[in-house]
Amino acid sequence: MSSTEVRAGRLGRGHGLARAAQVALTMWLVLTLNFLLPRLMPGDPLAELDNPQGLPTPLSPEARERIRSYYGLERPLGEQYRAYLTGLARGDLGWSLSYNAPVARVLAGRLRWTLALVGVATALYLALGVVLGAASAWRRGALLDRALLVGSAVSGSVPAFFLALLLILLLGVRLRWLPLGGAQSVALLGAPWPRRAADIARHMVLPVLALVLTNVGDVAYVARNALAQVLGEGFITVARAKGLPERALLWRHALPNALLPVVSLAALRLGAVVMGAMLVEVAFAYPGMGQAIYQASMARDYPLLQGAFLVTMLTTMGANLLADALYGALDPRLRGGR
Repeated sequence: MSSTEVRAGRLGRGHGLARAAQVALTMWLVLTLNFLLPRLMPGDPLAELDNPQGLPTPLSPEARERIRSYYGLERPLGEQYRAYLTGLARGDLGWSLSYNAPVARVLAGRLRWTLALVGVATALYLALGVVLGAASAWRRGALLDRALLVGSAVSGSVPAFFLALLLILLLGVRLRWLPLGGAQSVALLGAPWPRRAADIARHMVLPVLALVLTNVGDVAYVARNALAQVLGEGFITVARAKGLPERALLWRHALPNALLPVVSLAALRLGAVVMGAMLVEVAFAYPGMGQAIYQASMARDYPLLQGAFLVTMLTTMGANLLADALYGALDPRLRGGR
């Protein structure tokens, strides 16, 4: 083995160790912030249990102390932190104060709705943004290009929550085309699966539309600029000189080489998309992680808040790692360096 290969191997191992240390440090910071954030909220976490509307019989002082002891709220913060990490090591996310159920069970039912919402919206806004960016780059300087640029700038400047309210007023209240909120109709819970699937898709249209409209503009702009640069490369000129059809030139040769910036943008915007989805869920009363965090915040449910934040952050980190792997698979320079 040559000295160059030995050095390359050492650099590769060093990069791998640095990446593992970075991931471990990020995980520790995420877990620590996840522990501290709910405890920085003002008020008593047991205040909701004294609400006459939620609990007709007020808690006795003895009952309050038993509940506080059960959740470890009377212990110092350091002991609570150790218990929190120990529980996570066992896979225990705690017991929800407001739902009186394991946090893992509550979040399992919520996470599937958020994953479906974010997954469908991400696939749609990426595909639509790439198509619009390709059309804009292919017609640079034309009326279509200018219209798409203006539309991209306008759609990206509107907050997701505000756009969700506008869609509710227009398509839900005025036109009555789509449901105002929720994930499915109660009357169709026992219906055959095809009818239930159609009902779920119908309820998903408005929140997905809000997320797509607020994110498609940036993708279209990045795809346009990347494709315009690729179209000026020498291999495109050679392919055109060989008589290759224009559509094949655009979609089969130029576009695949312009996808790397789009993948990078998708990875960078993933956290913003997830947070936007949570705000949209609150607007549409969609039973996902955002709605769970909102309800847990109102009830000061520490265990549920911690579990929801943790699942959200870990899901976002996992998706970013997946995007990094996809970027490495698409970039031939990175493949060659492995």
